[in-house]
Amino acid sequence: MAKFLQSVIDASRPKPHVSGVTMVLDRVSGGLGPVARSLSEFIDVVKIGWGIPFLIDADELEGWVRGWTSLGVSVSNGGTLLEYCTTKRKQETCIRELSRTGFGTLEISEGLIEIPRTEKRGMVELARSLGMRVHIEVGKKDSRNQLTLKATLDRLHVAIDLDPDIAIVEGRESGRSVAIYDDAGGIKWDWVDAIVSEFGLGKIMFEAPQEMQQTNLILRLGSEVNLGNVGVGSVAALETQRQSLRGDTFGIHSVLPDINGGPSSRFVYYIISSHGTVDQERVMKLTGLNRRTTQNSLSSLIRQGLIRETRDMTDMRKKLYSLNS
Repeated sequence: MAKFLQSVIDASRPKPHVSGVTMVLDRVSGGLGPVARSLSEFIDVVKIGWGIPFLIDADELEGWVRGWTSLGVSVSNGGTLLEYCTTKRKQETCIRELSRTGFGTLEISEGLIEIPRTEKRGMVELARSLGMRVHIEVGKKDSRNQLTLKATLDRLHVAIDLDPDIAIVEGRESGRSVAIYDDAGGIKWDWVDAIVSEFGLGKIMFEAPQEMQQTNLILRLGSEVNLGNVGVGSVAALETQRQSLRGDTFGIHSVLPDINGGPSSRFVYYIISSHGTVDQERVMKLTGLNRRTTQNSLSSLIRQGLIRETRDMTDMRKKLYSLNS
């Protein structure tokens, strides 16, 4: 079926997506409505969160899962469900029943309990034998018991060593006080930079339930960033960001040249290209980067000939940065 004004722009993004993966959090509350159906090509995975499957009639759950899979969307459990089964020593039963019900993706997490690596490896191997994709989530759900950045990186290494399709950085449904988010839902960019520098974008997914978080991560990392815990009602908004069909990211793909360096340099270049001539303090305020990272990014962009540095004629102590036209 042709999309509206397809002669102007082709807004399709055919699956399977090898990057720019979108995982939707489904509360089983009307997610299979007509809008979700029309946008299903932009949804890669639907996670039926928490322990919701425990509450639903088995036949009804199977029908719900079948509805998503008929749209080409893989369905995942929430990690909490498997963690609960693990405490009962029923993890194998759980995984087999998820597969039988039609779940195509298994999520393994340690948000509430600790699971030995050997047990997780067994879960991964069983899921693979059943033809399931595997997501491994890293992070703790309790805001009072958060991992440090170093511990997060260490656990991501362990997760990726198990060869999942994707390693997820915990963000919860709130996007606050957990992993890369502060208490107000702001993004801790030093965490994001460290994770991306260590692992790249290909196998990492950031849970980003708030639309502003999704926008900022796309601005910083590009449209190929994998995002999870997206609300069903936010799918269209997110996809307009990925395809530069919204004011926040309009023209971003045509603006950004090939930039050497990490995501910080890319983000700083975008800010300068969008805001014109700015000083270092303004760049720091707009990006949320610390002083050292900002200085390193500016120096890298100058060396690449992408921006130029001049003196502020009204205050010779201040340096200004603009695109090198």
